[in-house]
Amino acid sequence: MDPLSVAGLAIGVASIGLQVYTHCVQGIQLLVTAANFPEDCRYLNLRLRMEQQRLFAWSETSGLLALDANDRQKILESNTFILHRQTVLDLLVQVECLFKEFREQQIRYRRLQTIPDDDHILQQPEKDAAEASFPLPTRRRDFIKKAMQSLKASSKEGALRLRWASFDKAAFELLLAKFSALNDSMTNILDARLQVEIHHTVQDTNRGVLQLHHKIADLSRLVMALNLKLETSSALPVSPMAMAQKRANADSLQFLSQLAKFKAFNESIESDNKAAPLDEATAISMIELGSAGEDVDLPRCDAILRLPDGQARKVWVEWKEYDRQRPGDMSPPKEVIVERVWKLAALLNHKPKPDAFRTPHCLGFFDKAGDGNADDDEDILNMRLGLVFERPLDNDLDQNLPPISLRELLQLPGKPRVTERVKLAHAISNCLLYLHAVNWLHKGLRSHNIIFFRKTNGTIDYSKPYLSGFDFSRPARPDEMTDFPGDNAEHNLYRHPHAQSPNPEQRQRFKRSFDIYSLGVLMVEIAHWAPIERVLGLDLDAVRWKPSIALRVREQLLAEDQISALGACMGEIYEVAARKCIAGGAELGLSEEDDETDSAVAARLSMVLHENVVKPLGDIRI
Repeated sequence: MDPLSVAGLAIGVASIGLQVYTHCVQGIQLLVTAANFPEDCRYLNLRLRMEQQRLFAWSETSGLLALDANDRQKILESNTFILHRQTVLDLLVQVECLFKEFREQQIRYRRLQTIPDDDHILQQPEKDAAEASFPLPTRRRDFIKKAMQSLKASSKEGALRLRWASFDKAAFELLLAKFSALNDSMTNILDARLQVEIHHTVQDTNRGVLQLHHKIADLSRLVMALNLKLETSSALPVSPMAMAQKRANADSLQFLSQLAKFKAFNESIESDNKAAPLDEATAISMIELGSAGEDVDLPRCDAILRLPDGQARKVWVEWKEYDRQRPGDMSPPKEVIVERVWKLAALLNHKPKPDAFRTPHCLGFFDKAGDGNADDDEDILNMRLGLVFERPLDNDLDQNLPPISLRELLQLPGKPRVTERVKLAHAISNCLLYLHAVNWLHKGLRSHNIIFFRKTNGTIDYSKPYLSGFDFSRPARPDEMTDFPGDNAEHNLYRHPHAQSPNPEQRQRFKRSFDIYSLGVLMVEIAHWAPIERVLGLDLDAVRWKPSIALRVREQLLAEDQISALGACMGEIYEVAARKCIAGGAELGLSEEDDETDSAVAARLSMVLHENVVKPLGDIRI
């Protein structure tokens, strides 16, 4: 068969497939939007929405959804509608019939009823998605709207919505199991590259779901929905390649379930609940600081934790300074800072933490000043809260060598291979992605706060950094007071210019995009394997005397010669990812009016960060 005939056949099969697919979307949407869904079974509705998005991911990857916009290229590139044309049509028809038969059966038994769509939910999928706290990308929203308008125009009954009179849980669970199996089959007929693409798309959607869910009940439903998918995974025989992808999907679901539990714990922390890690009084009585613990200029130090049973464990302490509250101060009072540190200690103490959440395990915190008189010079110097962290327990790590920061490594001779530097940038960006997913801002992302533990042979695994320095971290909520960092010139080189105005009253509240900017600065350091001031040729003494120098760092980093130098060191993909982080704004899908504390904006930003930074860095092969 000549190429033109093959292309014509592919487009013809895909056109038929698009018609059937439209009927599938109509049937699923009718059920997704059914009113009066029982509260204790809402996790099943969430599970159906997630499977619906899997089907959408398949239609986008295979090129079927592009055909709706008269874009035929992806159909021809995927080969799906030539190599598997009959199988694809059969599977789509099975999905259509599955939902049609279920709906008809439930109506026949009077469990489902038809009602007028007074709220116009069927024609407004964005309204339905917002009420369900479910992300809905623009292209999918537009296709659903078009499909439901077509249904309204072709139906004799007009726009009628479904309503549950009595919910058949067993039948609904069976429907989900069959739909999931059909989704698995449709994914399995694609080649490995397209399966991976679907996997990433589904992950992105699920992260958006997590970002939009805040209430404990909603997060619990999400965990139940994820666990249901894990329990009912299709038992159909698949190829070794498909099995590997299936395991990857299961691992992703398990990871998201852990993250949802982690976020639920974060949302549940209340100030009157003190059953967390070691409290102040207990921790200070059990900690023996090393000699470096008296140096107020060091951000961390080694220590010994004396346990009640007499055992001694090596730990390290991260310091957070605080000042006496004076009238007119912009910073929150000590009580607020202590409360925030307690919540942070509880969050970082929680187990299990997902692997990608590369933060150390916190054992508790203490006040170095204790109950002494704050007017004493010694106590004023000791006005620091110490967060106590456990050393990683990996057998191949040296248990005696102290942690070493990326900042220290950047000042040593030599540099790691490009592959190791890419892995490091990917690990840090991935950690930030999930830190934001549980609604926390770091506020101190810089090479001083990226730490490593050396192996017994003295080497470092650059793919396993730990994110520390949470001294100014806080929840990303609009009602949280901002704890302004000091005007450390060296640290200001990593801060977004809008977060370091000389006048505290003119500083913008810290937000997610400021953390992402700091990530971009880190990526520049990692690319050149040098501190940022050396990359830009800055004199730190001059920066200390003239703060306006630090305000121009972003402008310098976006200069054409600096951007091209990034590409020369690390390649185009790395260059583009770093530039987007530093530029922010429209490069991250943000407008000036966007409020980053809004869940929908945060979910969209998370998707952009993953799609434009985290995923490309993870895909780099050298």
